Formats: sequence, C-alpha cells, structure tokens
Amino acid sequence: MTVLTLLRILVPLGVFATVAMVFWPARAHDIYMDWKTKSGVSCCHDRDCAPATMSADDEGRLFARQNGQTYFVPKDAILPIPSPDGRSHLCVISGTPICAVVGEPRS
Repeated sequence: MTVLTLLRILVPLGVFATVAMVFWPARAHDIYMDWKTKSGVSCCHDRDCAPATMSADDEGRLFARQNGQTYFVPKDAILPIPSPDGRSHLCVISGTPICAVVGEPRS
C-alpha cells in the first residue's frame, strides 16, 4: 500500500471521527431540550441533564444519584412525563435539582 493510498483512507476517517465527536454529544442531549419546569423554564442548559439512579426513603422522599453525587429531589421538580428510554433522568443547575423524570424500576 502506498502512502498516497493510505492517506486517501485515513483523511476521510479522521474527518468523520472529528465530526462525530463534535455532534454526537449534542444529539445525545436532545431528549432534554423540550423539558420545562412547572414554571415554564427550560430544564436543560446544554449539559445539566443526565441519567440518574432514583430511590425513595421510608418517608417517600425521592433521592437521585448522578455522577457520584446524591441529591434530594423536591416533588415540584418531578415532571409528569414518561421517560423516553425507561431510565430515570435528573437536571441539576448549580447543585440544585430542577427537573426529574422517574423511569421504570430496575432490579
């Protein structure tokens, strides 16, 4: 294989990889773009929402674990919508949960 042939293969692959790295995170975050708090404020500010593990304590308070942090989820942050992928999701801004979608229970 000549150097020219190798370059013809590698350059397009490099361009594809660069484009994929730039656009893939934004596409993965698209599920949150239409979510709004009960007061109509957007839940998502580009990187604030992600899947989370949810659990309730004996008093029925909801807690979410996300990125190594545990958050108390106030009832007014829970959105009355189904999870788009069955998982729980949490949107946190400045350490405060502002939106949560509760997914299916997992064993």
